[in-house]
Amino acid sequence: MRTRHNRAVILASMVITCVTFPLAAFLWLANRDFAFAVSIFLLGLSLGPCLAAYGFAPLRAKQRMRRLVLLTGGLSIMALSVLGAMNLDLEGFFMLVLSGTAGAAVGHTMVTVIAGPMLFGRFLCGWGCWRSMILELLPFGHGPGRRAGNWRFLPYVGLSASIVAAVFLLAIGHHPGGVPPNLRGDSLVPILVGFGVYYLASIGLAFALQDQRAFCKYLCPSSAILRLTSRLSVTKMAFREDCNACGTCSRVCPMDIDVAAYAARGRRVTSGECILCQRCAHACPTGALHLTVGLDWGGHERSQTLTT
Repeated sequence: MRTRHNRAVILASMVITCVTFPLAAFLWLANRDFAFAVSIFLLGLSLGPCLAAYGFAPLRAKQRMRRLVLLTGGLSIMALSVLGAMNLDLEGFFMLVLSGTAGAAVGHTMVTVIAGPMLFGRFLCGWGCWRSMILELLPFGHGPGRRAGNWRFLPYVGLSASIVAAVFLLAIGHHPGGVPPNLRGDSLVPILVGFGVYYLASIGLAFALQDQRAFCKYLCPSSAILRLTSRLSVTKMAFREDCNACGTCSRVCPMDIDVAAYAARGRRVTSGECILCQRCAHACPTGALHLTVGLDWGGHERSQTLTT
């Protein structure tokens, strides 16, 4: 099963390489669109050669290769934001919505936060997020468990902050960028400040809680939406009959999902927190966990709650 999975990954990476690299060259040579050309090239590098390296890698090295895919995928988003002066985060999305304009941030948000997760789950969180690519390099793993109580409402605080930031930027006359025919915004400063604020919040929270993915769990504004849309995903982790109920999958989950609880109930992992990072599958001693495609309507969130 793992061999078939690796072959599918390698085949997909070859197809993506054949599409994205020529497209990047065309964007640069024909349209002189440097921002999109670099972004598409890095995306092709991430989901092409880097993903192929993940497919070829032995089991013990797969997470290192996944982090390489994550790094190049995250740089693809950052390159388009900086080189094209486009705010692709939720702040840019809300700026466009509030101003009644279509633009790059609308398409990006629809693909990565709303419609895309309904098909592929939170794939971007585990394989292409520009914040997570740094967080996974921090010198510690995940925390002792999911914090309960008011912590679960913090992503809505982050979402509200994104809306407030969008209103403020519009009020001071900042253009969100990515709006045809002018694909450039009027200033990089708010975008660079946004990167700084996000990194300060995500890295600071990670160190404060000694948890790489603390920001993803408790403060990421996109998480407030993703935890809902990804539960409808057709792509989820599932178990085969050779699961021995050892609980290793739950212990290694960076999002504190009680993965073993889904196995005990014979269900796919329907949690809206799953980032499809495959750590549970790679750690499973019997190889019982694998990625599946199917239809279900989600279920109860099962997490490992921190007891104090």
